[in-house]
Amino acid sequence: MGRLYVILFTVFIFFLIPAAAGSAMDGSYLLNISINSTENVSFANHNESPMEGNWIKLSGGTPVTLPALNLVFNGVNNSNFTRNGKTINITASVDNYSDHLIEYPYSSHSIYTNVSGNNEMNLSFFGSSHFADLSIDIYLVSSTPDEVWDIINDAVDGNTTIFRNLLNDSLKRINYSLNSTGDNSSISFGSQQAGDYVIFVLLNSSHLTNPNDLSILSTTTVQVLKYESVVTAPTSAKTNYIVPVQIKLTDADQGNYIYGAILVHKDAYEATLRFEFNGTRDQTNLTIDGADLVEKGELTGINLTSLNTTKLQEIIETVIGPENGTVSFTDDTDSTSASFSLTTNDLNTGDYYLLVCAYESGERLVAFNQNIINIYTPSSSNGGGGGGGGGMSDEPENVEETVFLRIYLRAGDSATYNFNNVVTSVEVTPEKTYGLVAVKMEVLHGQPGSITTDPPNGVIYKYFNIFVGNLGWSEGKLSSSVIKFQVPASWFKENNIDPASVILYRHHDGNWQALKTTMTGQAGRYYQYSSPTPGFSAFMIMGSVGDSGDVEPVATPDLGTVAGSTPTPEATWISDKEIPGFGLMLGIMGILIAVYSGRK
Repeated sequence: MGRLYVILFTVFIFFLIPAAAGSAMDGSYLLNISINSTENVSFANHNESPMEGNWIKLSGGTPVTLPALNLVFNGVNNSNFTRNGKTINITASVDNYSDHLIEYPYSSHSIYTNVSGNNEMNLSFFGSSHFADLSIDIYLVSSTPDEVWDIINDAVDGNTTIFRNLLNDSLKRINYSLNSTGDNSSISFGSQQAGDYVIFVLLNSSHLTNPNDLSILSTTTVQVLKYESVVTAPTSAKTNYIVPVQIKLTDADQGNYIYGAILVHKDAYEATLRFEFNGTRDQTNLTIDGADLVEKGELTGINLTSLNTTKLQEIIETVIGPENGTVSFTDDTDSTSASFSLTTNDLNTGDYYLLVCAYESGERLVAFNQNIINIYTPSSSNGGGGGGGGGMSDEPENVEETVFLRIYLRAGDSATYNFNNVVTSVEVTPEKTYGLVAVKMEVLHGQPGSITTDPPNGVIYKYFNIFVGNLGWSEGKLSSSVIKFQVPASWFKENNIDPASVILYRHHDGNWQALKTTMTGQAGRYYQYSSPTPGFSAFMIMGSVGDSGDVEPVATPDLGTVAGSTPTPEATWISDKEIPGFGLMLGIMGILIAVYSGRK
């Protein structure tokens, strides 16, 4: 079975959605770790019964609707190895290489805030009848999933000392008696300060033959959020419209915050975690609706110590699919509020969950809010948009991809609108403070039909439109503007184009005007360029056959990723291209809601 397997198995089963399937070894336990045959650490079995499955159900605070969560395990069920001079035997009560499915039985999960009346941590334990009339010890530990990961590491190595010390140092330990059905519904840890907590339910040692044994019946992670938040958003929105969303932290100090907003269709608000293992590290994989979380034993860009918004956004977009939602993260900011412009273009109609959250540097999730927005198609509508997104394309059928962004423009400060396609960014410096200003960028299939001017000689790579503010708004209001873009190396090879010959043209006053274009380097499979522009309208990227330029690329490291893929303030991405994925659920955010795992 192997050490890594047990770590992942235990963490994802007992700390994300603590569940497993299959008949228990004696009807009550799922997993057992035997150390030198003198000490055992056992984990109770779980099933789909909300009243008999050995579940902890939180109450008090604010209930949050959870996505429908499923776990599938497929792998081996026995392993023996020696670690640090100790003989370890691990046994799981599942059939070899058969799918074992469990559905998490609760539809909501309580969250708490550091505010009187909202931080009362109450819970119930619903155990199986096997534990009827027995005594349990419930521990409230100030700890994080990161630390629990290390503790399990040690336990699998045969060292349970750190875990025992954690229990001994717990904030509270309460002894309760279970009733005739194995339950207790009157457990309370009272008011708690903001922070990360883990709750452990253990069978009292008086019921164990060996006092060195540990019998873990259930566990879950809990977080008391640092701030309340106020989210302003409409209750309904038309399709092909921009939904304005604002979040403001209540009584919060200025700090270093990252904000996120996710819109996901109710029908896609579900997730299946699939864990596969064949006994080796190289064949240990965990996916969420097909999106890799662990591949060949390694976390795929998600770790347990930092918030990787780029990877998080990638997974969420893959999981929910382009027709069922959108996601946006801001960059770091010292502001205690943020605004988003979430587009409903190409989204299915129906009810959507709006999840808005805030993270603080050095903390973890510090605020969370959940609303519902209905997206509908009006009986008679001309489409359109909102949010001051500039102009509209002359030919909607010519639009390949559209991006809306909004950023606060302050006098003299450079601001960057970041994108994730042919245009990597637009940098502007405003003459005055204009507040939130929207940009609309359209990647086009071909030359706009309204332009009759013949392009200059050369090979055309792409056409695109950029509108800043309302049509013509930016003229005279910006002291500088720079467009950065990228062209794939494959295009140069296929068309025998010299990368140094690329020029960005802007259509203005009836003519294609060449802009000064500089090759700035290469990132992964893309050449990168930069062009100052006196204004915004239609643009064209063109190259020439053969060696035709004296522009030398700036030596930059191969980043291995497409430039411009970093999430941006108020960024919402939509496309008529299929996002690779499985069209389901807001996977990682569902886990964040439930247990706030791995974010510190």
